[in-house]
Amino acid sequence: MRFGSMSWAMAALAAVMLSPALADDDDENAPTAREIVENAPESDWRGLDPENTLYMDLPAGTVVIELRPDFAPGHVERIKTLTRQGFYDGLAFHRVIEGFMAQGGDPKGDGTGGSDLPDLEAEFTRDSTEVEGFREIGRDRMAPRLGYVDGMPTAAEPEGLRAFLTNGHVDVWPVHCPGVMSMARATDPDSANSQFFLMIGDSRQNLDQRYTAWGWIVDGYEATRRIVRGEPPSRPTPIIRMRIEADIPEAEREDIKVLKTDSQTFTEYLKADGQLSDTGFLKDICDIKVPVKAEGDLEL
Repeated sequence: MRFGSMSWAMAALAAVMLSPALADDDDENAPTAREIVENAPESDWRGLDPENTLYMDLPAGTVVIELRPDFAPGHVERIKTLTRQGFYDGLAFHRVIEGFMAQGGDPKGDGTGGSDLPDLEAEFTRDSTEVEGFREIGRDRMAPRLGYVDGMPTAAEPEGLRAFLTNGHVDVWPVHCPGVMSMARATDPDSANSQFFLMIGDSRQNLDQRYTAWGWIVDGYEATRRIVRGEPPSRPTPIIRMRIEADIPEAEREDIKVLKTDSQTFTEYLKADGQLSDTGFLKDICDIKVPVKAEGDLEL
């Protein structure tokens, strides 16, 4: 009996001593976030719609933006109309705050100008039934539901609220993370016209559900780092030109593919990158980089 008990105790002790080493081996053999994305099947990647892809040429390079009419149809239509008129060509970023945003699209260059078109009605949020493909991946202290709609970082109210709200409306909205494109306005919520800003910092708390986000930078974000800062900048950075991809000859279009954010590969990528906890909390949605392949090169 004593021998058997001693053997059982020794075996248990050995198992405990071996477990950490085995766990370490498993961690060492686990694929990295990059390896997971590199091994993603072709079906987990998607291309961009040329009619809703915007090229913004800056002195430091071209910024490729995916327009999102699913979130802001009126604002996307305005951006496309003014772009095709050549309205933005040569205009400068007149207000650029480090860690916050870069604002442009004003023909006067001082924040008081706009186009001859009427102002736009706000499109701060949408009902969740109006936006397809929301993939919830977690939550944080600012939003009960966080995730993506085809690469666009998105927050939403709990769907269960619908039955308890008088208007039966459950809001979903883009979150103002770096790379998100949004529309400038005056105090009146319905006063957006031509001026826009691109996020160069995280300002979810100040801007979400108060400004209309209409797109996100898919490729070329590095070029925005060269936009001269200042209010106003000493030498404002110009927009050389803006173009809709559908208007560009196919031979001159960039070959860009985005990892589908509703794919299992994307979920595994987030876990390997340490963004998802076991409790469902997201570490920081604004720190997540949606994987992109530009001209065949993987960007993380």
